[in-house]
Amino acid sequence: MSRRFGLTLAALCLGGCSFFARGPDAYRTAVRELLEQKRPDVQSCYKASYDADAASQGRVVAKFQVEPKTGKLVKPEVVPAGTTANEALQQCVLSALNGLALTPPDQRTGDATFVWDFAR
Repeated sequence: MSRRFGLTLAALCLGGCSFFARGPDAYRTAVRELLEQKRPDVQSCYKASYDADAASQGRVVAKFQVEPKTGKLVKPEVVPAGTTANEALQQCVLSALNGLALTPPDQRTGDATFVWDFAR
């Protein structure tokens, strides 16, 4: 009886469990492609910053985690070292990351740092 239960559990897991795990390069590529979806929002951030101040430019360095199993980007924050853009642009870029999730999600936590350079 216990063997049958184990086989049934294994069969259910094979049909409904996801154990997707990317290697480092695949993870990096998947996150880059995910962030690319927000390019129009990030460009709008820079446009608003530039419209407010024509001298606006600089770099935003952000770090975040990719949550295991859900793929959601969590704990986004600006990395002060290397960030030169104004505060409004920094916060707009962070806000643009809201709602992003890696599909399919990975079974491991991903730590990422991404850099956006803004200049006319």
